[in-house]
Amino acid sequence: MFLKPVTSLDAWGALIYAAKVGHNYLGPLFVLGLLTMLIKWFKNNLFNKVDWEWFKQGGGILPNGKHPQAGFCNGGEKVWYWLLATAGVVVCVTGLIMDFPIFGQLRSDMQLANIIHAVFSLGLIAAAMGHIYIGTAGTEGAFEGMATGYVDETWAKQHHGLWYDEVKDLPENQAENQVGSDRSNA
Repeated sequence: MFLKPVTSLDAWGALIYAAKVGHNYLGPLFVLGLLTMLIKWFKNNLFNKVDWEWFKQGGGILPNGKHPQAGFCNGGEKVWYWLLATAGVVVCVTGLIMDFPIFGQLRSDMQLANIIHAVFSLGLIAAAMGHIYIGTAGTEGAFEGMATGYVDETWAKQHHGLWYDEVKDLPENQAENQVGSDRSNA
């Protein structure tokens, strides 16, 4: 919409073709990355009683000013994980159906996969925008934690108090080993 009016048809065609080919080759890498992430983070993303309390308090953004308790992953982070585990897997499967048409798919199967792929991808993109906002500008200190891998004790107590209580008395190297290369180490 923006580039086509200001580029030649040859340049436009080359750009679109490069985007399509790049998407087709990078898609299977996305599948591997998603599966790796889902396996690595599975144990941290099982819902528990604390998460339901977190949801009841609106994750700390309700006007009552009360910040709910959370373990290493809070309820919102777990919802994002499970959204990726469901919608993300649908995007991966439909993408592979279209990327590898050598397994006996009919044209109608690939057309249906294309529609499902587009709808679920747009949903994930919309959810990712919200996730990115909350993880950067929406939660003070969160971006610094992602960038450095460390958060200060006050932030850890406020946002992930139950996790902080688990690791606060551990030596630094043992605390890091407990959570691996997770995004927050107190």
